[in-house]
Parts: sequence; structure tokens; C-alpha cells
Amino acid sequence: MINKIKSLRVNINSVILSLIVSAIIGVAISFSDFYLFHLILSILTVIWIYQVKENKYRLSLDIFSNNHVKALIVIFLWYLLSLVWAPDLILGLKYIFYLFCGIIILISFISFSNNIENLNTIFKTLSFLIIVQIAIALIESFTSFRMPISSYSHLAMYFGKDYTNFLELEDVFLYSRFSPPTGFHWNTNDLAICMVISLPFFLCSKKNHIKIIGTLAITAIIVMAASRAVFLGLLLIFPLYLIFIKKRIGTLSIAWITLFIFSLSIQELRESENPRINEVANSVEALTLFLSGEIDVGGSIEWRRELLDNGLNALFSSYGLGLGAGGTVANQEMLGPVAGRFTSMHNFWIELLVEGGVFVAIIIFSWILSIIYKLFIISRTSTEKAMQYYSESLFLSMAAFIPSAISASSTIYFFPMWIMFGFAISVIILSKSEYN
Repeated sequence: MINKIKSLRVNINSVILSLIVSAIIGVAISFSDFYLFHLILSILTVIWIYQVKENKYRLSLDIFSNNHVKALIVIFLWYLLSLVWAPDLILGLKYIFYLFCGIIILISFISFSNNIENLNTIFKTLSFLIIVQIAIALIESFTSFRMPISSYSHLAMYFGKDYTNFLELEDVFLYSRFSPPTGFHWNTNDLAICMVISLPFFLCSKKNHIKIIGTLAITAIIVMAASRAVFLGLLLIFPLYLIFIKKRIGTLSIAWITLFIFSLSIQELRESENPRINEVANSVEALTLFLSGEIDVGGSIEWRRELLDNGLNALFSSYGLGLGAGGTVANQEMLGPVAGRFTSMHNFWIELLVEGGVFVAIIIFSWILSIIYKLFIISRTSTEKAMQYYSESLFLSMAAFIPSAISASSTIYFFPMWIMFGFAISVIILSKSEYN
């Protein structure tokens, strides 16, 4: 009987690891809205039910003793309750499903990473997949190659996805000399967010070749994706790294001075008689204007502002209670899609505020700040090299995610975010056992 239980545990761990792998792959292996992740989740659910039956319906609730997990359960229950006043039950249930999948990923990660060896295993596995995705994104950026599920791939329609010809969009001068990559994702913003939260793991590496190559590659991909909010997250990582991780304020000052001199030189290079230099200088200036918001490709800033105003007006009308699960999309559908096609909030933090109300907003922001603070403390006090590396990297990833999350239509169903959260909480839990 004991051997049977041990065997079952090993099998469950293998499926859990497969679930996390499928989560990082996400839409890359999917048809329409059905992912490989959903298939593995179904298998895991059957195994969990069988395990509960074998244990005579006794449940182990140890994982829910962690305060960070408890907070997410409270939020989940609040969203369930909000179905009572949510404007659209179908959209509400859909949002609940998204939240459920995310929490399952987080809990699965914590469950698997119950010791440092398992945490190292999952990190190495995810690192390999991220490196593969970086390679794919770079190839997409400089060649005509496209992942089949990419919104810019002609094959997307055969996988139940919408196809977008970016050459036919308005104001596409930014993409005239390179192609926006998507990697394992359907669109560029999701890839950019995934890259910016992966960057710190390269930046904090003790191996210089990994640090330099990884940092340059990811920076190039984020620039190619041309996501303003993610670019701000990228800019936030470097000063935080130099100030809090490396403690080199002098180096940071030199970097900013160098950037200032470079920006001045670009102005001079624009007048160069060398056509190659002139082309590069003008491309850099165009990118700078786009990222600063002075050039609004596709009217992005304008329609995002309208979505924001509509959402906040609805929040005020609810007296801070929130519209409930799926409420932002339902509200915008009633008002009519912005720019004829946008109904999602396109600002994750405002989405949480508008749908969950002030109650959820306070919990989630306190939750995130608490995790960031604890990761920073662990990075300064841990004597375990792996834990120090993980905590430093996740500290930067979590901080960069705050501005970066604004770029996506919504990140509630963005699996790399939930993996990051699960990773962070696992490190916090294991750090306690280190001191005990």
C-alpha cells in the first residue's frame, strides 16, 4: 500500500510538471480556445479525484495555510459571490474559469516545489523553454518565419485563430524595417511581458556570457515588440538591479549620462550624409517618439484612455463595489466597442479595480507589495545561493510586471504571470524552512 502511494505521488508530480510546462507553452500548442494545458489539467483533475477517493475523501489543506494562498482564495470567493450582481453571467463564469486556471497553476507550482531540488528542476525546465522562445522570437524579428499560431501567420486560421496583416494596419511605419515577434503567444504584447519578467533571471546570473547574451536578446525582442508599458518595465529593471542588487549607484549614474549623450548624438546623426547612418538614426528617433507616446500608432493611447474612462465611470456608479466578474467586458459591450473592436480593459490593474471593486484592489495590491518586499528581504539574508538568485530575480520580475501588465488586453489568463506568482511564493515558503 505504501509503495502504491509513493508511486501515485511520483505520477502526480510528473503530471504537475507537465501542467506547468504546458502553461508556459500556452497558446503555442492549441486549437482555437483549447490548449494542451486544458488537456493536462483534465488528466490531473481525474488523478486528484482518484487520490481523494484513495485517501477516503480526506483532503490535505496544508498548502492553503500560506497567507498568500489564502488571499487568492478570498479573492476567488469574492468573484464567485459577484456573479450575483455581475451584468453578464456567461462572461462572469468565463472570468471565473480564467481565475480558476491561474490559481491552479500557482497551487500546482507550490505543491511541486516542496523542496529546493524540485524547485531547481522546475527552474531548469522553464529556463530551457524560455531560451527556445527567445530563439523563435529573434528569428521572427529578422526573418519572414512565423509560429503557426501567431496573429501574423497565414496559418493562424487553420488553428482557429484570427489572422492580422500588420502591413495593412494604419501608421505601421514602426514595423517597416522589422517584424513584430510573438513567440509562444498570439500577440506581441504577451510575448513582451513574458520576456521582461524573464530578463532578471539572465541579468542576475553569475555567468557573464548568460547575463550579456540573455539581456541583449530580450532587450532586442522587447524593442521589436514595441510595447510602451513593457519598455517602461524594462527601464525599471536596470536601476533596481544596480541600486538594490549590485549596489552600484555610481554605475547607474554613468549609464544615464551615457544614454543622455547617446540621445543627443542621434539628433546629429539624423543629418549625416551617410544614408545607412541616417536611416538608423531616424529609426531610433521614431522608436523613441513611439515609446514616449508622442506618436500614437493605431490610436492606442486614445482608445485605451476611453476604455479607462468608461471603466472608472462604471466603478463610481457601483459605489466602489465593482461590476463583478467579467463586468468590464460586459459594460463595454453595452456601451459599444471602442474604436469598433475593443471591449477588454487593456489595463490589468484598472480591470481588477473595476470588476473586483475597492475590496479586491486593496487585497491584490497589498498582496503583490508584500511578496516583493519579502523577496527583497530573502535576497539580502539567504545564505543559500540558489535561493538568493531566485529571490533577486523574482524581486525584479515582480517589480517590472507592475507597469508591464498595462500593455496586455488582460493578464488574468496570462499563464506566465501565474507561474511567476507561484515561483515567488514557493521561494518565500522554502526560505522559512531554511531559517527553521
